[in-house]
Amino acid sequence: MRQHKELGGREKKFSLFFIYALCLIVLVFPAKIFAASEETKNNISFDAQAVLPDNQQSEASYYDLKVQSGATQDLILKLRNTSTTQIKVKIEANNAVTNQNGSIDYSQHGTKLIGGPSFENLVSESQTVILQPKEDREVHFQLNIPEEGFDGVVLGGFYCYEDTKEEDQKEKGFSLKNKFAYTIGVKLSCSDKKIKQNLTLKKVTPGLDNGYLAVFADMENLQPVLMSKLDMHVTVTKKGQKDVLKVLDKKISFAPRTNFHLPISWNNDPLKKGKYELTMHLTDDKGKKWLFQKDFEIKEADEKLNEQAVEVKKSHNYTWLLYLMSIVSLGIILGLITYIYKLKRKKN
Repeated sequence: MRQHKELGGREKKFSLFFIYALCLIVLVFPAKIFAASEETKNNISFDAQAVLPDNQQSEASYYDLKVQSGATQDLILKLRNTSTTQIKVKIEANNAVTNQNGSIDYSQHGTKLIGGPSFENLVSESQTVILQPKEDREVHFQLNIPEEGFDGVVLGGFYCYEDTKEEDQKEKGFSLKNKFAYTIGVKLSCSDKKIKQNLTLKKVTPGLDNGYLAVFADMENLQPVLMSKLDMHVTVTKKGQKDVLKVLDKKISFAPRTNFHLPISWNNDPLKKGKYELTMHLTDDKGKKWLFQKDFEIKEADEKLNEQAVEVKKSHNYTWLLYLMSIVSLGIILGLITYIYKLKRKKN
């Protein structure tokens, strides 16, 4: 009877030991948990649309105009306040640029182009309009084409958004608001002369993309030609080696006469000094292909970016520690099995 009690005590100790071993294994190989986030909806307070003139070239809802040298004409926008309060709407006349996502962007005011006429130079200045509740209003901009005309395409747009600066200043504390905007594109052509495309890759440099490590390929579309929906394939290798370190595949568009800083993610790996090579393949919808190759160097000074970046993987190798912990866990399990076997033999 006494032996039975001793065995029962040992079994109780064994149970606690077994639970401890399981907890250790769970800690060695933890599960990952992902949280989902909800997107907030924009509060739309107005409508904006183009009043298309007679020299419209297509059925597009934006301005697609064939203009004459030295001509002047009005571009008319129709605004409507859909809210029940007075609002102030800012309308910016902006050049089309290529943003870091490889998309045409009309929201940046004052961006310089690479030579030639720009939309901001051809159209009258930005306007601010106050709209009463449910009010409709036509807003006129004057377009002035130079006497010498221009070849290719001038691309820009009207960027319309509610101006809430005064209200934001009145509010106390920190608040985060969604900004809703309408963009109405403007595409101008003056001659039928065909322009040869000229796309270049200038340089590749390391940097931070919204806090994350990347290398930036600086490109230029030197001609007044819109290049849309190209297939891009980019690889990065060590100089003289074939093993691919980084890959980027995406659709991309280039606004006329703009530069473009393409970020290639370093996938949270730390930057390591050395010589590298970037290879870029581009293909348009007609099958025309471009190939660019550019050598670049990550210098010791560039490694300081690792300290500024977020979510950088540590360069330490902990594989040996995982192996050690696995062996320890396996040893614990084998020891428990042996212990149970001996207890059963002694009990019998």
